[in-house]
Amino acid sequence: MNPVIQLESWYATGRRHFLISGGLDASGKIPLDGVIETLKRFKDTHPDVHFNFHTGLVDDSLAQKIGKIADSVSFDFVGSEETIREVYGMDKTPDDFLESARILRKYTRNLAIHITVGLMAGKLSHEESALNLIRDLLFEKLIFIIFIPTPGTRYEKAEPPRFEDVEFIFNTARKIFPDKNIALGCMQPRGNYRDRLQELAVSCGLDEIVNPTRKLRHFLEEKGIAYAERDACCAF
Repeated sequence: MNPVIQLESWYATGRRHFLISGGLDASGKIPLDGVIETLKRFKDTHPDVHFNFHTGLVDDSLAQKIGKIADSVSFDFVGSEETIREVYGMDKTPDDFLESARILRKYTRNLAIHITVGLMAGKLSHEESALNLIRDLLFEKLIFIIFIPTPGTRYEKAEPPRFEDVEFIFNTARKIFPDKNIALGCMQPRGNYRDRLQELAVSCGLDEIVNPTRKLRHFLEEKGIAYAERDACCAF
């Protein structure tokens, strides 16, 4: 993660796609108000730049500002009040997340919903509920990311979600959204887990996989499955 003030130097190295994000405050929002004008000025002078905003919860005013300069918006959806309280320590409900997603939809041409599988210490808790809650929401892409135990956090000794749980969520998503673009995003446990996870994503009918491994390429070639590669954030 790099400060917004470094945009010019990153642009000079050839970067054109930028993820705009940050930490959540106590209300579940990412404090974007202070950088919106800087980003707008940068985009006005660099029309070939693409911004993907990772927003957190929003109100109408912030969503409107984001919508004027965002090429894509990534929104993490959580489908269980218990999970929101346990993981984020926030007094919010899935309805709060749904309302923010609906507000973003008003001003955003490209909304990508993210769901973390195994968000609560690697166990299923909110995922199926989240899929049902967004069933009637208008959005362009559904992106799954996978819980990674992180050193220094209270979940550091937890395990990534079981493959049978991941498979259940992937298959449930495909049944609910048969025609939706569904992707496996960039947050994936490493090593053999990632190799198996990516093959599972293909078997479950996901459309895109971020950071494909060499083993996945071999798997696709052995199965005779055609694929194309592109260099961009999966939300675009």
